[in-house]
Amino acid sequence: MDEDIAVLGASDSADSHRVMRRHRVRHTKSRNGCYPCKFRRVKCDELQPVCGTCSSRGEPCSYPPPRFTSKKPPRSRADTEEDKGYLLPDYLAQSHEDPLLNCIQPLSINAPAPAITLNQSYQHRDGDLEMDDLKLLQFYHLYTARQMTLHQRRSNIWQHIIPELASESRYLMHLLLALGGIHMVKQKADANRIVSFQNSDTVDLAIIMKHHQRGLEGFREDVSRISPSNAEAVFTGSMLVVAFAFAFLKIEDFNPLTGPTKGRSGAMADPISTNTMPRLNWLYLNRGVTSVIGDQWKTLKTSRLRQILLLQHSDEFWVNSSSNAPSRISHCSPRLLKFADGARQAVASIKASLNMLEHDLSSCSGTPTSQPSPPTTLDWAMDAHNETICILESVYSRILSILGCASTENPTDKEIQLDLEEAAILSWPNLLPSAFLASLETSDHNYFSGLSLVIFAHFYLVNTLVDTWYMRGSFEGEILRVHALIDSLNESHLSTFMLWPKEVMSMPLTCTS
Repeated sequence: MDEDIAVLGASDSADSHRVMRRHRVRHTKSRNGCYPCKFRRVKCDELQPVCGTCSSRGEPCSYPPPRFTSKKPPRSRADTEEDKGYLLPDYLAQSHEDPLLNCIQPLSINAPAPAITLNQSYQHRDGDLEMDDLKLLQFYHLYTARQMTLHQRRSNIWQHIIPELASESRYLMHLLLALGGIHMVKQKADANRIVSFQNSDTVDLAIIMKHHQRGLEGFREDVSRISPSNAEAVFTGSMLVVAFAFAFLKIEDFNPLTGPTKGRSGAMADPISTNTMPRLNWLYLNRGVTSVIGDQWKTLKTSRLRQILLLQHSDEFWVNSSSNAPSRISHCSPRLLKFADGARQAVASIKASLNMLEHDLSSCSGTPTSQPSPPTTLDWAMDAHNETICILESVYSRILSILGCASTENPTDKEIQLDLEEAAILSWPNLLPSAFLASLETSDHNYFSGLSLVIFAHFYLVNTLVDTWYMRGSFEGEILRVHALIDSLNESHLSTFMLWPKEVMSMPLTCTS
């Protein structure tokens, strides 16, 4: 009897719970809201050009680019449960708020410069390869593929596996030719690193951009129907697109066929003619690639591309690492040595400034009351910035641990660069909170927005430590861009923070001895 009552009670409770669930209000979550509402984490009514919230607050309102609708069917509960046993490494983990399909829209980098015109003789017919195409393919095989990574097995992927995949996919071949082409142009534009191809005719940038655009068209279609059957192709395409975006940061500021514009010379010249916001297209592409990896992790981790994904010395490997043997730091390049000398102090100074700002703002909020106040936009922003500083400190600590490793008999730049690659130091874009990224795109020009840019510039500095052709010289200009923005704020304290990054990037990245 008691058991029946217990069962009856449990049944009544379950029925009551089901009734409550039936009356639960459901809604469809949208990610198309404006940036200010995303930053404040409030519901946006998505009215354009100015949403209701921004209108009532009298704030500027801006929206992200329109999103493409994925044709991928929703995943079942069984699929989700099954995936729990296949966890991503920390360096690939992210919030998945930046699906790749939303990041590969035609951007300014995908259009040829006005001064560059497509040769009239270049009539590309489907199925035909012109001499320019053969030249691009040859350059990719002889130079680009061999310089994408220092790791032998990953190099094999770029030299053999990716061309094999491209031979089976028209859009991948376009993207491969575009990457080889932008490498050719970048090499020609760098007066200090011109090699054997300098005497050959460089392929017109317009032709290279045409390949890139046509590749993006097919890539977008493949992403929209991503599945285990095309995961390798989509991941390959995403790597080709991201590498192209990295390289184009250096090319975008001048016409590479006629040389630097007046007043600009060399990689370290100031590319800033006007105070413009940081270019974040490459960052969202990078985060989008991670969303592809996360969605198809089970397939990709056992695919022909697995060596690209499986890094031996990432995650927590470098945490609290130390060595009693003499370190190789004295054998580092001048740039890495300068970084090691000031990294901890730089992070500590930014932390102190952020803490001081938080204290000042809390002091201005009035006297404490017995009732806790609800979180404000500023609270969310401060939390995001504190989290971002912790990420910066973690990445810097990882680099310092690498530089502090025990020295081999004859340490080389290549040895250190290989360890930097294995430590996944370029994975930081995937770790940044979305609220921090939103603060970089605000139209406000004040101390807080300036501090966001300062923190971001210190992340940029990480990329200047990597000596690969597509990274070399690309982010020095971005740091100068941030410095120009900081100077325009007339905040001397913030300008002081930019001195160390500029000093580091001005030093040679390779050993001279």
